[in-house]
Amino acid sequence: MSVLVYGMLLFISALLIHLVIWRLRLPKKQVNALLMIFSLAFVLGASLVFKYPELIKWGIYSSINIFETFQLFFLYTALSVAYILSYPAVEVDSPTLIIIKAVFDSGAAGLDKSKLERIADNELLILPRIRDMVFDKMVYIKDGKYKLLPKGLIMARLFLFYRNIIKGEKGG
Repeated sequence: MSVLVYGMLLFISALLIHLVIWRLRLPKKQVNALLMIFSLAFVLGASLVFKYPELIKWGIYSSINIFETFQLFFLYTALSVAYILSYPAVEVDSPTLIIIKAVFDSGAAGLDKSKLERIADNELLILPRIRDMVFDKMVYIKDGKYKLLPKGLIMARLFLFYRNIIKGEKGG
């Protein structure tokens, strides 16, 4: 039980630190900043929990058992990795979110098809993602063509591998 409580407490603490930092100043490399925040929060938080168990007075005592330490590490790591990997999805507006918001904002009158086509153009939906991939060094431009860098190649292979496993189509 202590592993679950302390793991969740550490994770929620890292989330709160993340929110405070984002409110003060949005980092340029947000995923790197998240990795740093969640790593430091675990190291500092776990050190405090195991060194000073009396800091938490819920009748759950920290364990110095190596097995429970690994359990805490794996729980926290799983939660953190899941959050950090899903963060880019909320970092920018997805095409689906933009379309749903536009339809919602139109109210009972509905959204005219031509207006939706103007909203959902390449400038709004595609080009920001391409700029992000260039910034993240996943692709580069040479002779007016986009080419994959090693990081982008790994990502493409992972997505294609996953799509093959679930027998998904190659499109988006």
